Amino acid sequence: MTVHITLGGYQPITSLLSRTLQIAEASLSRQLGEAASLTLTNNIMDIGKVPGHMPNLVSSGDITLGYIAASYLADIAPELYVFDLPFEIKSREQAYRLVDGPFTDIVADKLAASGGFKLLGIWEYGFRHFTNASHPIRTPADCRGLPIRTLLNELHPKMFKALGFNPEVVQLSEFLDRVRAGETLAQENALTNYYNFGLQDFHKHVTLSHHLLGMALFICDLKTFENWPASMQDAVLAAGADGTMGQRPLAETEEETVLEKLQANGCQIHAMTDHEKKAFNDILKPLADPYREKIGPETLKLLEDAK
Repeated sequence: MTVHITLGGYQPITSLLSRTLQIAEASLSRQLGEAASLTLTNNIMDIGKVPGHMPNLVSSGDITLGYIAASYLADIAPELYVFDLPFEIKSREQAYRLVDGPFTDIVADKLAASGGFKLLGIWEYGFRHFTNASHPIRTPADCRGLPIRTLLNELHPKMFKALGFNPEVVQLSEFLDRVRAGETLAQENALTNYYNFGLQDFHKHVTLSHHLLGMALFICDLKTFENWPASMQDAVLAAGADGTMGQRPLAETEEETVLEKLQANGCQIHAMTDHEKKAFNDILKPLADPYREKIGPETLKLLEDAK
């Protein structure tokens, strides 16, 4: 019997996470051959869906395997708030050391028990930076009164409001529509997403703040996974692992490649100095510190050991 598997994401075909999803699809195709019928949807927004609905799409079976930004699932697995602690992740290598250890098993157990999801991999999509249409963001004063799109996450709106922004929890599709219509709405996101969604045509000011490292979870429905034969389970797990390892060389060069394209497109790039980052972190750290209790001492110790 042929098993039909749908892989889904929410970014253009050339983005880092879309290319990672394609690595996972190629892995499944090699392993399963005619035993599986594969459908890949790089961007579910093209079929009228929104990114924030990915967990529900996976639970319902509309998408068999999909990724979602870790911040969306932090309420289910509070350890994921570790990626929402501002300026805590200093390098992608630090993040890799964290996710290559017991941390991933801890998160997997929480997602299974509380969310009904099987974790297949933790992928990164680059450091998150500030972009907008009107002016460079160098100090918290530059944020004052500026509307900004933020993720559906308990901590993010608090942090950006404290900086002086007017945060709005907005689905990506709505955000893109509003920006393209000429509305002044800032964002904080990874450069691969910023560029591949064409925001460089609207947001000419890019501040390289490195305030968070974007991480995404590759998941499937737990019951679906458990109902597959062992050979299918092994193939899906291997595909997730192939995506995880296969994306890392791509991620290392993605930001530099995109920056060259942005400069050629006339974008103004400002790299935050350590002094400027400290001014932001002095405001954000007190808001983020209570979430360390949610994260728990075990994960915080793993984070410290990964430095």
